[in-house]
Amino acid sequence: MHTGPQYTSPQPSSPGGGGRGNALLVGGIAFAVVFLLIVGGTVGYLVLRSGGDSGAGDQTSSPTESGTATESVTDTDSSSASPTNVEEERCWRPDSAERTSSNPSGKLRGGGLQFIPPPAFDGRLSPSGLSYMNDIQSAQAIVPGSDGWASTMTVGAVEWQPGIEYPGAEVASQRILTCYFSASVWGDTQGRSLDDQVTQPVTIAGLSGYRTTATVNFAKIDVPGTTATDVAVVVLDTPQGPSAFVQDTAVGITAHEEAAGEGYESLTGIG
Repeated sequence: MHTGPQYTSPQPSSPGGGGRGNALLVGGIAFAVVFLLIVGGTVGYLVLRSGGDSGAGDQTSSPTESGTATESVTDTDSSSASPTNVEEERCWRPDSAERTSSNPSGKLRGGGLQFIPPPAFDGRLSPSGLSYMNDIQSAQAIVPGSDGWASTMTVGAVEWQPGIEYPGAEVASQRILTCYFSASVWGDTQGRSLDDQVTQPVTIAGLSGYRTTATVNFAKIDVPGTTATDVAVVVLDTPQGPSAFVQDTAVGITAHEEAAGEGYESLTGIG
C-alpha cells in the first residue's frame, strides 16, 4: 500500500568539522577570483575597442587586417576618362544641327547618301530636331487643298547619343521611325496610331542595311484626300558612316505616292 513520501529529520552538524564556516571561506575566495576576472576582462575589452583612437569613431578594417573587407577607391583624375554612366535618352537629338554636305547638281545629299528629288517634291529645307540624324536635307510636296500638310523625303547622317553604343542599322531604322512617329510633326491631328510595322534587310547601290516601314493612321485629320501617312526609314552602312533616308507620304495622294517610289529608286551612296 502506497503511504506517500518518507522524510528523514535533519541532523545537527558537528561543531568540530568546520562545515559551514569552511564553506563560507571557500565561497568568498571563489567570488573574489570571479569578480577580478570580470573586471579585468571588461577593462581589457574597453581598451581594445577604443584602440587608443581619440574621436575617430568606428573604423573599417583594411584588407591587410582582416583579409575580408574591401577597400573603396575613388578615382579623382577624370581628365582622360570617358563617360561610363550615361543615361540613354529615348529619342536623343543632336544639340545643334550641322549641315556638312553640299548638294550636287540635281540631287540632295546628307551623310553618305543622296537621292534625286522628284518634280512634285519641289520644296527644300534643312530641318532640325530629327532624332538620331544630322547633316539633314529634305524635299517636300504640299497636299493640294491643305493648310500646308506635306509629304517629305529626307536624307542625312545617323548620329547616335554620345556614350551609348550604336546598335546597328536594323535597330537604328526602327528607333528613328518610332521617334519620328512620336515627334511633334503631325499638326492638329488626333487619335494617332502606328500600325503594320515591318523591318527588312536591304541592299541599295551595293550598300547593306535595313528598311523599316509602317503606317500612321489618324482618327481625325483635316487634310483632303488622306487619313494616313506611310513612313519608311532606310539605314545603310556607307563609307562615310551610317546614313538614313526617311520618307513620309500622304496615303491616297497618288502623285505623292508615285513620287515616293521614284525617290527611293534614285537613292545611292556618294562614292
